[in-house]
Amino acid sequence: MKNLLLLGLVLSLFFSCQNKPQRYFAESAETATLKAGIAAYESGDWDTWRSYFIDTAKIYVNSIKPVGLDERAKDLAGMTSAMSSYGFNHDKEYIEMVIDKEDETWVYYWATHIGTFAATNKELSMPVHLAVQFVDGKIAEEHVYFDATAMNTEFAAVAAMTDNDKTIMESINTFIDEFLNKKDSNSLNNLLAEDYSRYINDEKVASGAEELKTSIDPFFKGFSDFNIELLHTSTIVNNAIFVHWKMTGTHDGTFAETEATGKKVSVNGLSRLQYNDEAKLIMEHIYFDQLSVMTQIGKTLN
Repeated sequence: MKNLLLLGLVLSLFFSCQNKPQRYFAESAETATLKAGIAAYESGDWDTWRSYFIDTAKIYVNSIKPVGLDERAKDLAGMTSAMSSYGFNHDKEYIEMVIDKEDETWVYYWATHIGTFAATNKELSMPVHLAVQFVDGKIAEEHVYFDATAMNTEFAAVAAMTDNDKTIMESINTFIDEFLNKKDSNSLNNLLAEDYSRYINDEKVASGAEELKTSIDPFFKGFSDFNIELLHTSTIVNNAIFVHWKMTGTHDGTFAETEATGKKVSVNGLSRLQYNDEAKLIMEHIYFDQLSVMTQIGKTLN
């Protein structure tokens, strides 16, 4: 009899637990809506982004004071317009939906936001947490939390740049992206001063655009996937700037009298670039370990 009573109690507890409504969801219509809103943010589609909110939505950004939808959209558009690229790392994001004890529906999102400033080419990464309340399938309240210190510092640095400084940064990006990485020699037309010169490890290798093309051509032919990655730039002082970069490529052509080996090459370097008052490049001083490049393709000093 006791066993029957115990069994009955266990079954009663089991069915009682089974009848409780589900309050945690790894996936739901609301989590899908938030992801769609994030995608709209990343593409700069502000009309679509707004469509996921109710008109009277309240948005709290590191604050207990809310802003409205119009103000938030304006702030986001202004922030992202200063970025050459931005978005969340979706490979390491976490999202869940919870119905709390007040029967309110909340979606929580954690991910790292990565953005690159167009004017300085500086990349910033910052963890972001979103707490989003849904009402009838739309966002009624959003709380956004992140450490804005580094981002505010970079915006202040951009604001302090002169127009010439900004043009210099644009010139550097064009030189790397279009000329060096895409091998588009026409991109040099508006970048170089008439008295331009280039030095590698203090040895003069080029004067003017044509000699520059000639000096870089062996790298283009020796490494079909020749690529320069901009790692860091210094502050511009008197139209001069230091640039830290990384060169990578596959040795699939003749280079330095060495036939293709198929070996991967990687080397870091530092350049000092001097511009004139018209933001034209006057002089390049480039420093990198040439011996390392030769060693990586199998060439020795013997």
